[in-house]
Amino acid sequence: MEYKFISKALFILTLVGLSTVAFAAPTRADENLTRQALIYKGPGSCEEDCSESAVEIAKLAGFEPVFVAPDMVDPAIFANAAVWIQPGGKSSTVAKTMAPILKQNLRDFIAAGGGYVGFCAGGFFATALIGSTGNEGLGILPGSSALLESDKDAIMVEVTWGTSTRSLYWEGGPFFKFTQDDPVEVTATYADGTVASARSSYGLGRVYVTGPHPEAPQYWRDYFELEDADGLDSDLAAEMVTWAAAAPSYVK
Repeated sequence: MEYKFISKALFILTLVGLSTVAFAAPTRADENLTRQALIYKGPGSCEEDCSESAVEIAKLAGFEPVFVAPDMVDPAIFANAAVWIQPGGKSSTVAKTMAPILKQNLRDFIAAGGGYVGFCAGGFFATALIGSTGNEGLGILPGSSALLESDKDAIMVEVTWGTSTRSLYWEGGPFFKFTQDDPVEVTATYADGTVASARSSYGLGRVYVTGPHPEAPQYWRDYFELEDADGLDSDLAAEMVTWAAAAPSYVK
């Protein structure tokens, strides 16, 4: 495997230098240093390899994937990061498990120019409240999230993504609700017109979320015997990561 966990002891920095290194806006001062995509792995990440699927997308987008556990509170883990990927799973479990300091460090990282990509549960987690659960999310995306209702555990959904229509894997994901004044760009809609994917800014950073799973590997479809009209959607997932990791921040 090419991915790895960051050690809690990674980078021994002075207190004065720590915040400067960890939360300065991402730069490319050393082009030989591979930029990292930090990927949450812990309680709340789905057992169907949601974190591992994010690894493949990070590599496709050209980043070094690095797993981060929910108790890794040293802000130095963000020192060479360009983007954070929050995979699918159970967002309320993530919210209850992730250390409060790590949540704040993540917000600070994004505000300083880092990126955030949320797939499914990661989309729920981005809003101030997680759907109708009453549990607090990160609050890095305007508007709200709500569960897209379905009588099946997993389905293929028709989504208008940009100017094209795509068939995407969906499993318990959200749709998003915004006001006209919310500084967001809707990038995809479900067949009923509700928001399937959107992107926005948070401080100097970028946030890109989706309800369906463009990162879903084929075996997720195979398990539920789902027919996909147009094949895998990894290109959309990689584009999300690339966009979120880019500077300067998105401005509507």
